[in-house]
Amino acid sequence: MKVNEKIEKDCKESWCPALPQLVLDGRVLNYTIKRSGKASSLRITVDAVVGIQVTAPVKYKTEVIGRIMQDKSAWVLEKMDYLSALAGCPLPRMFVDGEQFFFLGNRYTVKLHINDQIMVDTIKINDQTMFIEVPLALHQEGGAAAVRAALVKWYKNKANYILNNRINLYKEVIGVKPAKIRIKEQKHRWGSCSGKGNLNFNWHLVMAPVNVIDYVIVHELCHLKRLDHSPAFWGLVEAVLPDYQIRRRWLKRYSPVLTF
Repeated sequence: MKVNEKIEKDCKESWCPALPQLVLDGRVLNYTIKRSGKASSLRITVDAVVGIQVTAPVKYKTEVIGRIMQDKSAWVLEKMDYLSALAGCPLPRMFVDGEQFFFLGNRYTVKLHINDQIMVDTIKINDQTMFIEVPLALHQEGGAAAVRAALVKWYKNKANYILNNRINLYKEVIGVKPAKIRIKEQKHRWGSCSGKGNLNFNWHLVMAPVNVIDYVIVHELCHLKRLDHSPAFWGLVEAVLPDYQIRRRWLKRYSPVLTF
């Protein structure tokens, strides 16, 4: 199961230092130009993490790119607005007060506190608010990166606990025993199963509802019986989760914003 693809770093590609802008109906959005020797035409990517990015052949002049972007501005803004609506806040996130993050399918509004009395960051959820405390020294040194690091650590801890509990439940239901289980960062997949019986799960999955987490876990556990996507495989999944297609559709719709 693939996560919406993000742009990968290429040692042969270089970043344009300028931050050109896109203007439509009084709205102004920055975008980034990445020049690539591999590109044969201009490609526009609208992403929840990197924002608006243009990959262009080296020979394309910045003025030409600007005109093309202005022609495509309505589509770009529509796409960005769609992603922001799914996320519940403007994208890409800047890790400041008022932004929203998913946890177990619910969106929580960030309340950030930079605290000079603590040495370790903390995150707590109360009602619909996510309270994030970051030590002053860390924030002075890292800024938004320090807030992001606190979030990554918190989500990973939650994912290890929640996903392992759900895996233990469903491996008994399905009657399988994974060789190894790893919960880690995966750029393009929510879960995977190797021919040796090793299962990998993306820690970002904990941002999804529990029933969607269960779908991914059941999907991968069923691969321990059938390592394919044949009708027989889907029959195994459906036997455990008759409504798996509903869960799968939720994941497909929201996966572009279950990241930061």
